[in-house]
Amino acid sequence: MPSEREPMHSPIDAVWDWSYLIGDAKLDQLYKKAKRAQWNADVAIDWSLPVDPGGKLLDSERVAILKLDFFKRSSPAQLEAFNAHHSAWILSQLLHGEQGALMVAGELVAQVPDYEAKLYVASQAMDEARHVEVFSRYIKKLDKIYPAQPTLKSILADIIATPHWQAKTVGMQVILEGLALGTFINVRAATGCALLRSLLGYVTSDEARHVAFGNLYLTEEVAGLHKDDREQVEDFAFNAMSKVVAMRRGMEGMAGFDQVLIDSGYDPDDFLKALHAEIAVGFRLTTAPGSVHTFKGLIMPGIVRAGLVSDRVRPRYEASGIKLFSDTGVLEHFERTGDVVASS
Repeated sequence: MPSEREPMHSPIDAVWDWSYLIGDAKLDQLYKKAKRAQWNADVAIDWSLPVDPGGKLLDSERVAILKLDFFKRSSPAQLEAFNAHHSAWILSQLLHGEQGALMVAGELVAQVPDYEAKLYVASQAMDEARHVEVFSRYIKKLDKIYPAQPTLKSILADIIATPHWQAKTVGMQVILEGLALGTFINVRAATGCALLRSLLGYVTSDEARHVAFGNLYLTEEVAGLHKDDREQVEDFAFNAMSKVVAMRRGMEGMAGFDQVLIDSGYDPDDFLKALHAEIAVGFRLTTAPGSVHTFKGLIMPGIVRAGLVSDRVRPRYEASGIKLFSDTGVLEHFERTGDVVASS
């Protein structure tokens, strides 16, 4: 059996803080909040709740792809199979992202320069360990863990490979965590599974602190970077966003989806032909009413707020068709309350 372990090189520099002094009271309070909010997945979550793989894990009215005529022609049994495999595929990508967050949090403990920041990201590493645990346990009840989507895997490799901890923080805390956060909120609203809804509630409460860390720490640190280093972090953010947009908008996002179709008894070529035909006559994958607009409400405002869209890099976003949303209302509401309000 081939090994499922894969090394990725990370050129990090460890920074010691021998003072052990608290220099940022807000970060210290965030760390104290993290300590109070720790939870045990064995106790907090009722793992005896039933999981019906073919049931309404995701509400078909809120899953845009199920509105395709291609699926409407399917038998109930085949739709049940697709529901299980598709849900497992989506949750598997979240699981892989959470392992990436765990790895990066471990790196940041060594890299961030300030004592109170080290304490906080150490608490985040524990959060991410729980997230990896609960997603892997749930998916194994549901189906199987699918491999990382290739574009997602490429972004994770970029985050691990960058030498700048500020870039790692942008890539993981702002971009991938923002992407995951929007998905957590939307899946929780769409699921009919009490167990999945419960674990997503706990995970989302942790994410509130992770997003707040980026707000409290990243912006000031980016502002203090040397011009050359800041430009490298800006370029990293743009390149990561380009990949995320391609994954969400283009065919890159379908890579790896073939196995879901095959496992569900569909021919991937038939699906692709039907998809192109339906798009040609006007079908569009739209977000369900009340859903969180991840790019508009979370990711892009976080990048702009961190000071990573300078006049130098702004034209690249515009040329790539990546809109620069700067309204931090949704993001700040979540940071204050731990609850995301839907974007208009």
